[in-house]
Amino acid sequence: MSGRASGPCEIPDPAHEGEVHFYRTGWRCDAHSPWALKGLPQPVARRAPAIYTYRAAPAADENGTT
Repeated sequence: MSGRASGPCEIPDPAHEGEVHFYRTGWRCDAHSPWALKGLPQPVARRAPAIYTYRAAPAADENGTT
């Protein structure tokens, strides 16, 4: 995520609703987003896959001695 705050919906209309996201066409609220203008349901947000890391047992930190 960037530290930039999202701008206002670029469509001058008092019927703005929902969150504002950046699309190829510019900043749009949920009511004026490309999927809403096509009459499609709101897409489900995809979650990034989990990142697994390996952590050695605490005893392994003792230079190989237990």
